[in-house]
Amino acid sequence: MIDVLRIARKVVSEEAEALRQVADGIDAAFEAAVRCVLDSRGHVVVSGLGKSGNIAQKIAASLTSTGTPAMFMHPVEALHGDLGRVADGDVLLVMSRSGNTPEIVRFTEHFRRLGGPVIGLTQGRESRLAELCTHTLFLPDLPESGPLQLAPTTSCVMMLAVGDALAMALLHARGFRSEDFAQYHPEGSLGRRLLLRAEDVMHKGDDLPLVRADEPFRDLIHHMTVKQLGLAIVVGDDGELIGTFTDGDLRRIFERVADPLALDARGAFERSRRESSAPPVRQSTVSPELLAIDCLRLMRESQITSLVVVDGAGRPVGVLRLMDLIREGLG
Repeated sequence: MIDVLRIARKVVSEEAEALRQVADGIDAAFEAAVRCVLDSRGHVVVSGLGKSGNIAQKIAASLTSTGTPAMFMHPVEALHGDLGRVADGDVLLVMSRSGNTPEIVRFTEHFRRLGGPVIGLTQGRESRLAELCTHTLFLPDLPESGPLQLAPTTSCVMMLAVGDALAMALLHARGFRSEDFAQYHPEGSLGRRLLLRAEDVMHKGDDLPLVRADEPFRDLIHHMTVKQLGLAIVVGDDGELIGTFTDGDLRRIFERVADPLALDARGAFERSRRESSAPPVRQSTVSPELLAIDCLRLMRESQITSLVVVDGAGRPVGVLRLMDLIREGLG
């Protein structure tokens, strides 16, 4: 197994060195390619054949998800009808190690016939593809890694790196923000963190355990039991929030008051506050528009497990619990 480890380390080292050379070789041609895409009115059509095609599919996906509309087009399918998908203003980003792959060359020739600019990614400085391209990004002329130096390895790593660099440069040039990324990835982890708000997760309507301040302690316990949120919300006559009465408050009231049933909801709330030595609660209410991830941060900072969501007048409209946020994958 010693040879296996030696080969693995050699492959990784060679590919790492290739990437260093790629980074050193990025020049004005790269800037021109970025400007070409920014000036275009259409999509970036990304193409390649074989392993280069696999890389092209990934780059097309990366461009699309970071603010640059793109699509992958197989060069052979393009020659048999898919050229009809090419529209005025489209740019071709084409990848080929040698730059002389017949299908790639023919596809590029026909794309140029339609009038669109072409950005080429190749090691072939004297290739036909280099002649056809409006802008050519030349990769270092390095052999493939591995014992036989036949399977596409180093060339694919270099193509992937330059494609990623192009996508990220375009992202920066367009002023693409994390919020924009979230719009394109609404169900991903980042998307949920940047889009999900308190109003999207809170318990509301008939699920709210609202108790008027003058209602008896027995009714307060009844609401806590029936609504099953681990708390009751004590409100005044006009619906404004007075405070919350939690399971922890219930334990404290029985420790402090001989006959809790003699209290009303307001009295129970007032007699069950935390000890002064307990960690201070920085904030126990939030607006419906606050990001859910910020609600989670508030709970952790104050060591509480729920927040009351209030409207502009300070009236409770929802309850947000720690377990609700964890269930949404934010914990």
